[in-house]
Amino acid sequence: GGDGGGGSGGGGDGGGLRSLLSDSVARRGLFICVTCHVCQQFSGINNVFNYSTIFLTSNGVDAATVVIISVLMNVGNVAITVVSVRLMDLSGRRSLMLVSCVGMALSTVALTTSLSCPGHGWTAPLAIASVVGFVMSFGVGLGPVPWLLPAELFAPDRCALGASVSAGSNWMANFVVGQAFMPLSNALKSACFLPFAVVVCGFAVFVTRTVPETKGKSLDQILFELSAHTPQGRPTVLRKPGGRF
Repeated sequence: GGDGGGGSGGGGDGGGLRSLLSDSVARRGLFICVTCHVCQQFSGINNVFNYSTIFLTSNGVDAATVVIISVLMNVGNVAITVVSVRLMDLSGRRSLMLVSCVGMALSTVALTTSLSCPGHGWTAPLAIASVVGFVMSFGVGLGPVPWLLPAELFAPDRCALGASVSAGSNWMANFVVGQAFMPLSNALKSACFLPFAVVVCGFAVFVTRTVPETKGKSLDQILFELSAHTPQGRPTVLRKPGGRF
């Protein structure tokens, strides 16, 4: 929160989008934040909330099971949100997002299995567990962490603009996925969530290779790590962790 306020107050130093993109460290931070926000939406989470009744019913899940799923999905979402606040301080941001990716991918496979095999005694329980598991896995990391990252990956004079661009990319991705889901559902039927599982798996690779761990680090340390991956090298305004230049 404090960094965001500093970014807003330092707008004259931070400049506009062109200035943000001309800064190699800020540009890398923006790339990470925008990718996290876009993949958050392309995980399919809002399609679960917005279209769960439609795609579950159309794939043979009975009305009573759909009601149970809807109730437990929302209860699980609230519960995991409360838990994730504590987990943020106990676990690293990267590890929480990776746990999200694994849980969501497994839940998608389980949901696809249940929708592909209607009429069995295990179909309804598996559908319930998979949808609730998907939502709760999302809430562990992929839900909250992308909104936290701008405050941790941008210098104070870049934070407000970086957060705004990241949020804008989130809403654009939300719109695209919302428009594409019903045609996708009609085409793929019970496998309609598998493309989102592919996105989640790809995002896990991105997190592992690109997203720095920010837990327990100062802003100077984080920006120094980001600078190590840019062609221009480390920023001269930062102190090297544990010492001075």
